[in-house]
Amino acid sequence: MVQDIPEIITDPASLERLAVYKVKSLTGARGELVLPCIPSLGDRYIKQIDALLVALGQDFTPQESNSLHEIITQRLQEGFAASPYSRLVFRYDPPNPMQGLTSGLKIQVRAIVPTTEAKYEGWVQNRSGPLFGSYPDAKVMSIAAELSDRTAPILDIGSGPGRNTLPLAKLGHPVDALELAPIFVDQLRTLSDRLPINVTLGDVLSADTPIRSSYYQMSIAAEVISHFRNLDQVRLLLTRMAESLRPGGILLVSSFIAVQGYEPDTIIRQLSQVAWSFIITPQELFTVTENLPLELVSNEPAFEYERHNLPAEAWPPTKWFTSWATGRDLFPTDRQPPMSLRWLLFRKL
Repeated sequence: MVQDIPEIITDPASLERLAVYKVKSLTGARGELVLPCIPSLGDRYIKQIDALLVALGQDFTPQESNSLHEIITQRLQEGFAASPYSRLVFRYDPPNPMQGLTSGLKIQVRAIVPTTEAKYEGWVQNRSGPLFGSYPDAKVMSIAAELSDRTAPILDIGSGPGRNTLPLAKLGHPVDALELAPIFVDQLRTLSDRLPINVTLGDVLSADTPIRSSYYQMSIAAEVISHFRNLDQVRLLLTRMAESLRPGGILLVSSFIAVQGYEPDTIIRQLSQVAWSFIITPQELFTVTENLPLELVSNEPAFEYERHNLPAEAWPPTKWFTSWATGRDLFPTDRQPPMSLRWLLFRKL
């Protein structure tokens, strides 16, 4: 019986395809793509990952693609719900070190969810110098200087390592400092020796964190609302601050406020949380303060106020303050973004 002899391939195009396939079997690929967990950008992320897999010569069935897309979407939603600092990690490796791309890729999709405390601790460990600047906020010190009682108690929410707490206490004000990051609490307790400062580790949004009622003449929350995630949190903060004040007391917060008429879409609202620039529209500001015993005294841009009132040697307070306070961290542009950090000053009725 005569065996069939395979046809000899001489077609250059066919031979080239086979050679490319052989090269693919000898080619390895490993790496990871790290993306902020912003669910509203899920379709864009999926297209980006699909393009990467195509570039690596991976051919998925429709069922495999749909399964991968569902996992990516789920991890994005889980990560964002847990923390605005979450990151989606898409990792790919060969099935084993000896196999090339013709054997497919081992793919992992997960969300890394750091806490606010962990983020701050990482900043402290990896950055030199004062994290938020060496000088107190000019607005805070200006309002404190207007208090008729030079020994009036002050509440500093989100005190950090004490940039405002320490100068206020040195003026003679008893200051209760509330901070949720243990590393800052430890720093402030070390620096506050022999000063009228009481430091509490806790979250102002937690009912388990006690705050004295109708006690303080001034309550401040600088660079706190920018870390929030929804308007209910803003309302709760302002409610607790108002309850802490004596009648006629001063409430001072900084917050990113959108220009009149600008309505951020879902992508911008989610990104604003990731960028520590939580946006509030003027109408939303009215809503969160409605029926609270507060009168809005002033609403002014923090960037301009601090630039004109800080000492020359203190400007800018940090390398990142200018871009952040003007909204350019969220909107990287030379033009004016439709939001900025504002000083909001209220008086308790």
